[in-house]
Amino acid sequence: MFNFFKNIFRLPRLPDFPLKSSSVKFSLNRLTRGVDNIRYDVYLSPDFCKSANNLVVQAVAVHTRTEDILNLDKNSTLLKEKEEFRKLCTEVITDAVNKAKLRGEIQIDYMVQTAVAKLLLEEIRGRYEKLIVHFKNIIREYETSGNHEGAIQLKKELSEILENRKIILHNVGREIFQYLIEIQNKDLREMREANFGFGAVLPDHVFSNPMLHAEDINDDFFMLESYDILLGHRVEDPDKYETLVSLIRELLFYIDRKDQENIPETKDPGLEAELKEADEEKINAWMSEADNVEILFNYFRTKQRRKLLKKQKADKKELSELDKTAGNQKKLLNFFYRKFKKKGLIKRITAIYEMQPVYLEYCPPLVPQVVLQFLLVPKSRKSIAGRLKKLRTYYGRTFSLKPLQKLIINIEKAGAGTRKICLMRFLSGLIRYHRDFMNFNMLKEAMDSVNLATKEKIIELSRANNTLYEFLLPHERESEEKPVISHVIIKADVRGSTDIVHKMKERRLNPATHFSMNFFDPITEIIPEYGAVKVCIEGDAYILAIYERENSPEGWYSVARACGLAINMLSIIRRYNLRSKKYQLPALELGIGITYRDVAPTIFFDGDHQIMISSAINLADRLSGCSKDIRKKVSENKEPFNLYVFQGASDADVASTADDLSLRYNVNGIELDAAAFEKLSGEIDLKAVEVLIHKKKRKFYTGKFPTVTGLYQRLVIREDRIPKIDTDTFEIKEFTDKAYYEVCTNPKLYEYIR
Repeated sequence: MFNFFKNIFRLPRLPDFPLKSSSVKFSLNRLTRGVDNIRYDVYLSPDFCKSANNLVVQAVAVHTRTEDILNLDKNSTLLKEKEEFRKLCTEVITDAVNKAKLRGEIQIDYMVQTAVAKLLLEEIRGRYEKLIVHFKNIIREYETSGNHEGAIQLKKELSEILENRKIILHNVGREIFQYLIEIQNKDLREMREANFGFGAVLPDHVFSNPMLHAEDINDDFFMLESYDILLGHRVEDPDKYETLVSLIRELLFYIDRKDQENIPETKDPGLEAELKEADEEKINAWMSEADNVEILFNYFRTKQRRKLLKKQKADKKELSELDKTAGNQKKLLNFFYRKFKKKGLIKRITAIYEMQPVYLEYCPPLVPQVVLQFLLVPKSRKSIAGRLKKLRTYYGRTFSLKPLQKLIINIEKAGAGTRKICLMRFLSGLIRYHRDFMNFNMLKEAMDSVNLATKEKIIELSRANNTLYEFLLPHERESEEKPVISHVIIKADVRGSTDIVHKMKERRLNPATHFSMNFFDPITEIIPEYGAVKVCIEGDAYILAIYERENSPEGWYSVARACGLAINMLSIIRRYNLRSKKYQLPALELGIGITYRDVAPTIFFDGDHQIMISSAINLADRLSGCSKDIRKKVSENKEPFNLYVFQGASDADVASTADDLSLRYNVNGIELDAAAFEKLSGEIDLKAVEVLIHKKKRKFYTGKFPTVTGLYQRLVIREDRIPKIDTDTFEIKEFTDKAYYEVCTNPKLYEYIR
């Protein structure tokens, strides 16, 4: 019987809910310190810094309505400066991402984001201070020249700007950082995801953090306006930030425990140690996402949803799940409510939201905490009322206490339902405040560790010692061609070209122009988009190369771009084949092989003619081939693939040579060698996907890469094992442990995997 009641009152655990997590951790600790051995030296593009300054000047002028007094360039507008800043910011951060890829160090990308944020914050505050100095200088000039009327007007404007300092800095900062976030999302996100994966992208709330622009993050007005909460400041206050966060952590840890006994009432050292050892990271991750308050506690909304779905005659199972969810949410909310009430917090939290419609009538001269004290502490009311009475002459108005007295009654009469809604509202705001507080400290620590180098002596010294992190615009970087460090070969072989030539000549048609117009010419037009160059044309085969050069990470997508080029080549062939079919001309079929070598090819010249020697060409020739016997056997296969590889030779024969002895079916297919696939895995973020095709699980990899022009293209790579076959019967005997890789081209397969 005891266990029965114990289970009824047992709280649901955190894994029972679809909780979200948005915790952020980044550091610069793997980077090299600068010349002072304390901070990291960062040199940002001078043109970009100038653009940032121009943007801030325009934004401050707009928000203070001082365009005329600053005598700004008429041709310069906030919109124009935004567009210029967007262009240069994208180029500077792109340089950083490329350098991060070059060194295999994501912290370089975090560094440039930190440096740009620091630059903007310093520019905003510096520009505001310069505006104040500018006003004072003009006022002094007016007074000296006898223009007292003009001086009085400027003093009035200056007084307003000084009075609104917090609002101006907050609004300018919020606008500029929101623009920075838009640049990060629209112009840079895909590149980061392609290079480092989704998890490496810092979330928007790191840079949309209101605390970055606040004069005092503990200010009552700032808390109420930005987070809809009010926190205590004194050591003994039960609603102090640190006290509340510790309480919530302990309650969540208790909920998540399998053994829900010994409810934590006080800060127990043993419990604290257990918390740190077990689930601190998970609890902190939960406490970084305000939506979790709704997910865990808001049974009011869940009940409303159930009521609506019932009217719509929803599935009984779905309604039952909502009943269960609402019950669990209610249990958790009641649990938190009891604990917060025991700490004396519920009445304070209710008072915060009851006073919000009227507190600004008393602030100034009071501050929100004093208004809250008036509502909650009877002994304080007389002295606060006397203070307001004394100040009425100074402020030129009286302060009626009737609205506050009415609120006192409302707070006392507030029912449990109202108080629970207030608790959820408070928790939501507190979680956002906690998330931003943690991110603010993290970013501030990073910004404090960055030295924005501007002095030439520091720049030269740091550069000479290889400790300077430079993020520049294209025209500010060295332009000489770097040496080749690796290369990719793409060989496209036309199937049955001899037969095509023979048949066309029989019909008195020109096979040379047919190949030229339907194959060589259209492919020549697209190769610059992928950074490829012609190696040679061998009769009916096209051999192309893509080089990777030293210290040029923006071009280190050689295999990915080779795959994209091969896909486009087949797309061109298909398009021209439709036209050829219409006019009864022979269709073309290709086999494409792509190989990679992590060394430069050997180049020599025969007169003016450049000749390449590379083992990658020989292997690409094998990969692009197709066995006639295998083709006959596989041609009836209805799977959405164009490539199959078989081992017909013995294991001993395969092991005795470096040559590729495999048998292939490659009709409009693209094969990657193993080295090329490994290189591709390092170039872009490839996700593994399993797909059931014809009742058989197939393994694929998918990811996106940028072309030379900056457009992003998706790849789907199929991995399969090479089977051993009987060369007489073509029956599969067993599968080897070797894999082969096909670059897929079937549009339906792409759509399905996407």
